[in-house]
Amino acid sequence: MLGLQLAIAFHLIGIIFWLGGLGARLILLDSATSSVNERERSQLYPLQRKIHLMMESPAFVVTLIAGLFLTHATKVTLSQPWFRTKIALVLGLIVVSLFASRQFKAFNAGGRAGQAVTLAAGLLVFTLLTLVAVLTKF
Repeated sequence: MLGLQLAIAFHLIGIIFWLGGLGARLILLDSATSSVNERERSQLYPLQRKIHLMMESPAFVVTLIAGLFLTHATKVTLSQPWFRTKIALVLGLIVVSLFASRQFKAFNAGGRAGQAVTLAAGLLVFTLLTLVAVLTKF
């Protein structure tokens, strides 16, 4: 019982830090404009890289491991529609994260900021839909 409660806590904390890190990177990307000079660009990319490598990625790993443990411990299967929906929405969040990284690489190379608002909207929609799928277990 304690192991299940700890896994839930680790899963939720991991989600908070994973999505919080992604949100912070999207805010940084949104603040970057095409008029950013070379010095500012050289500072912005390493900052988002630190957020990605030191907060977002480890939190994703913790979320994934705790989620796999919870799936095994509670005997959740892919035959349950809410779980399939959750997995599909989590994959959407992963795609948003990959696009954010791609936009930052393009910004670092050429100085042009990407579509951070669109990615932030995707982050919000996928997060809310995942929350609804898990809480309602339709």
